[in-house]
Amino acid sequence: MLARGIHVVLRSDTHEIRKLADAIEYLADSLQLPPPMVFKLNLALDELITNTIAYGYAERKDGEIDIEMRRHDDRVVVRLIDQAVAFDPFEVAVADTTSPLEDRPVGGLGIHFVRTLIDEVSYSRDDDRNVITLTLLFPTPTASAAADA
Repeated sequence: MLARGIHVVLRSDTHEIRKLADAIEYLADSLQLPPPMVFKLNLALDELITNTIAYGYAERKDGEIDIEMRRHDDRVVVRLIDQAVAFDPFEVAVADTTSPLEDRPVGGLGIHFVRTLIDEVSYSRDDDRNVITLTLLFPTPTASAAADA
């Protein structure tokens, strides 16, 4: 029987991100996630967790980040839960990717990548915890693949 999800707790230390990548690889194998989904999950989670460690916990090593990943029929849902400073990354203005690089403000591009890569994103503050939920839909079969079946 395939696992339906995993739960990982990371310390607020960037060295812990490798542990998350290993967990995503395990999830990918056990739930048969296609490589493009694995790439998107790794990139989005790396960005969000790095920001939580660097800014939310301000490099404190005693914080924790809970990551829950579950597969549902047509999607993977990931929740990141931490007790860092309250911050909704999705309230950040959408990055201007049309202006020349030297005219752009610093920051926001990583969140732009997350918004671009992930199908649904949301933030809530529950008690003293930040909760970010990411939903990534499985690719729909192409017409040619459906014809081959």
